[in-house]
Amino acid sequence: MFFVSKKFSSLDEAQQQLKNNAFFLFDIHQVLFHRKGLIPFIKGLKKVSAKTTMVKLTLQALFNKTTFKNLCKLYRSGNLITEAYLNTATSYPALHSELLEFSNNIYSPDTEMLTLLQLLAQNNHQLYLLSNIGNQTLDRLKQDYPHYFAILSDTNNTINRRVEVSSDLVWKPQIDAFRQSLTTIDQQHTPHLAIFVDDKLKNVHAAHKAGLNAIHFSSTKQLKNDLTKLLGKELSV
Repeated sequence: MFFVSKKFSSLDEAQQQLKNNAFFLFDIHQVLFHRKGLIPFIKGLKKVSAKTTMVKLTLQALFNKTTFKNLCKLYRSGNLITEAYLNTATSYPALHSELLEFSNNIYSPDTEMLTLLQLLAQNNHQLYLLSNIGNQTLDRLKQDYPHYFAILSDTNNTINRRVEVSSDLVWKPQIDAFRQSLTTIDQQHTPHLAIFVDDKLKNVHAAHKAGLNAIHFSSTKQLKNDLTKLLGKELSV
């Protein structure tokens, strides 16, 4: 399912503009990367939970007012709970490493999506990220899968998430997240040429409200079909 930018009066007009000028903003989890399944998740959780530092940190978070307050601040400022926990765990290097390994090992790159990204790049479309993922998690993914991120026009997270606590940090589905992302890649004046792809419908609706074209992702096959309709062309080498 896709939504055409309000800038266009018809799908035909959109196709004429997007065919050769569209650039893409992709979510990461469940779009570029998929969960490996329940068993790897449970195994990873057991491995991390076995660490005594994990228990110690959890107890501190629950019963230490300052630690708990910092954790809540990080989460409220837009950090995913995993990233907030990573930031809180920085005083435990061994645990920090285990948590990073756990958070990334439960996901694997989608090979069909990799092929589609290569095809889009060969057709001269610029490819960017637009994800709520945290800096540390993103850096580890880039380290583990360099060939995957090499296809992207810019491997930085275009939401510009930061490690420190910030009161002005924005994240999807906030409208400012999309505006900030476009500004980061110098496309703030052309939101109608952006095609945003996400598996969460509320994020897709927010992107469309911000003036972007948006696709609700469910599978690579569905994405290819929607792109053929939206771009008005079959993607080919």
